[in-house]
Amino acid sequence: MLQPRGRRFGAVADILSGERFDAIRPLGSNSRYPNDGARAASRGTARDARKMSTAGSDELIYRCDGRRVGWCEFGDPRGWPLVYCHGTPGSRLEGALFARAAAARGIRIIAVDRPGYGDTAPLPERALGDEVGDIEALLDNLGVSRFDVLGFSGGGPYAMACGARQPERVRRLGLISSVAPFNRVGKEGMADGYRQLWELAESDLPAFEETFEAAIAASGDGYELLLGGASDSDREILQSNDVVDPYRRNLREAMRAGLAGMFGDVRALVAPWFFDVTEVRAPTFIWHGACDANAPVDMGRWLERNLPVARLIEWPGAAHFEVFRRPGEVLDGYTTP
Repeated sequence: MLQPRGRRFGAVADILSGERFDAIRPLGSNSRYPNDGARAASRGTARDARKMSTAGSDELIYRCDGRRVGWCEFGDPRGWPLVYCHGTPGSRLEGALFARAAAARGIRIIAVDRPGYGDTAPLPERALGDEVGDIEALLDNLGVSRFDVLGFSGGGPYAMACGARQPERVRRLGLISSVAPFNRVGKEGMADGYRQLWELAESDLPAFEETFEAAIAASGDGYELLLGGASDSDREILQSNDVVDPYRRNLREAMRAGLAGMFGDVRALVAPWFFDVTEVRAPTFIWHGACDANAPVDMGRWLERNLPVARLIEWPGAAHFEVFRRPGEVLDGYTTP
């Protein structure tokens, strides 16, 4: 059982009130992903449950202001809802890496593209937490009042934003290899290439964007760029049979419409966060590789010290993408009393 340490709650950003979607449109047979099933009235059948547990359901939603949002479901369609916040860069398709483990544990993963990624329209000049409105309104429409949240890497701060903005709705929170506020933790232990990119983003965002665009062009795609800078441990995971195809699809989808999502994430992460982590009320599990050079383990240790109710699980000898070796271990954290 996690116990609070010096819990303090500050002001929480105003919560979107009463906003609904004008339309929910399943992609179905018109999907770009022919193996994906639509979320239909017959979703409770064994056949549909099997389809969702592996391929997922892929849908578009439209907010009242006309903005388009892409989302997927994976796992058990009747299970406890778990909102998944993908990495930076990433997309809703990243949730596929947890699909089988979720189905086996009665968990329904709801994965949403952040603005500018995949099927979700950009949200210019967004700040960290602005995308929570998309998640909140979607869950309202689905009739989900209580849920868990899981964030990986650059998705960790967005998971915490959900917890801070919707404290009465988030039951449990999980952070995997998450970054922490750079102005509070720093970048000691980060690989030189990553550290230099983040420092460039902090000092000259347009120069960061030009540098990243050139790197993508030179490498051919996001997956090859990521692989080139990965540690031996992470490279082994990213090239493994269970990971290589879904993660490559995930990154391809993340950048399909350009790099607006990536740049929006980076802009938000290097700016002051709109919330303090002490506002996150939900009990929080933190999983972090002890040899992570993308988001050093000191970030996970800082989060454990500063989140009101938190427990850190360090993976000895592991790097940034260790979770894709053990998704079941992470999801077990949501099934224990």
